[in-house]
Amino acid sequence: MEYFAAGQLGKPKDALHLLRAGAVDISPFIPAYLSNDIPLSSVGELPGLVEDPCAGVEALMPMMKPGGSIYEEEMKEQGVVPLWGVMIPNYKVFTTNKPITRPSELEGSLIRTPGGVGDRVVRELGASGVILSNSDLYEAVARGTVDGAIFPEMSVKSYSLQEVLKYVADDANLYTTTVLYAVSADQWQSFTEEQKAVLDKASEVAQEGACRSLLEAQESARAAILDADVEFVHIDESTKQEWNSALTPIRDNWISDLESVGLPASSVLSEFEDRLAKENR
Repeated sequence: MEYFAAGQLGKPKDALHLLRAGAVDISPFIPAYLSNDIPLSSVGELPGLVEDPCAGVEALMPMMKPGGSIYEEEMKEQGVVPLWGVMIPNYKVFTTNKPITRPSELEGSLIRTPGGVGDRVVRELGASGVILSNSDLYEAVARGTVDGAIFPEMSVKSYSLQEVLKYVADDANLYTTTVLYAVSADQWQSFTEEQKAVLDKASEVAQEGACRSLLEAQESARAAILDADVEFVHIDESTKQEWNSALTPIRDNWISDLESVGLPASSVLSEFEDRLAKENR
């Protein structure tokens, strides 16, 4: 197997096209970057749902695979078959010029978002979203193009962002990003049943291993950010309610927006919540 690092064969928004065209055999894709094409796939990213990323992805994947509700509604039309996935939790507000304790303090700011649900979160917090990929963020922050970013703790050091981001609003877990790995539908159909079974088993092992690695990375990431002198700004319980209230409308708006174009967002969200509750037991 030949591996190409992120961005070498195309931009994240091109992932589904690369799969369908046969340019790659297996590719990751991020629903947040493709919200116009696969909006239902971002259900797990809605605020207040996923605390345990392992439980979250276990709840989501049966819905993403052939026969699942999200697959039948949108993935089948895209011509790809998801194999496994991961969820990256603990997205928080990182800023450059001032600490943030309340949502109102973000009003008028330009905040990086990957798009999708993240863009909805930024709007509800009163800021303006700037859609940027992870690889473009360092330069945007360094040049002052954005005032900060909603970003996961565990990925900050990977992009050297601790060098340019100075504050993080702690205790405000705003949303979760989903990353899925897939093959094209044509390629999947070319496999024998035995080959599909092998790939399914390998995907299961990969998903479990990635989940464990993410949990371990979360623990070390916080220490690394602290070592870089990024200030963690504590949010007390009363102030946390302001954040919760600001984010409450996002689910309802997500449902109404998607159902206005004929997508069964309410039933998809209900199914995901039911599956998530079972995984969290």
